[in-house]
Amino acid sequence: ACAASTTEVTVQKIAADGLTVLNETTVSATWMEANLPVQGDGTTHYYGQGPTFNDSNLWDETETINWEDKDMGAVRGTDIKDLCDLIGGAETGDEIVLRASDGFYKTFPYENVYSPAARQGPIVLAWEKDGDSVTDGAYADGMRNVFFADTSTNPNGSHIYGNWDMHETLPEAYRHYFDGPYPATTGLSVQTINQIKILTDEPAPVTIYDDA
Repeated sequence: ACAASTTEVTVQKIAADGLTVLNETTVSATWMEANLPVQGDGTTHYYGQGPTFNDSNLWDETETINWEDKDMGAVRGTDIKDLCDLIGGAETGDEIVLRASDGFYKTFPYENVYSPAARQGPIVLAWEKDGDSVTDGAYADGMRNVFFADTSTNPNGSHIYGNWDMHETLPEAYRHYFDGPYPATTGLSVQTINQIKILTDEPAPVTIYDDA
């Protein structure tokens, strides 16, 4: 069974203890479209890349293997950075966690969200695909994160966040591998996201009790 599309997201800033919520807000896809910059033109398609299943060409630097059917669609959405900024933003050293309604999650470093390389592009929370929206359930696997990669590393001029792009932009600990050795950027896209967490090193507030 597939999870239903999500129509709103809760953004939280978490203290160093991993539990204390320092700040949070919840916004709907409708609110995002009306109040934050919209990413995507509704026409341009963005792609991930699946595993090559070729031990002698794991990374496929030329982006020619297993990408054409990894089409994320002509998506529109909101930059994850803009959502983080609603609660004060993230800082160097922070991590941003994108969590699905079923508990699945992926974590990204501050730099990949706030200053991404062009070959990766902004990480966008997509709420519309090919004209279908999460608000009416037509975009069934949304909201999901899509990498708005440019065309600089693709010989066909396609917007692909390829496996070698991942190698060059994401630290090893944050990369995704399918079935052991096979890199695959498709595994970095989380479906039905309903929570974004900024993990910080800020101390949790201390409550002082008055014994008087």
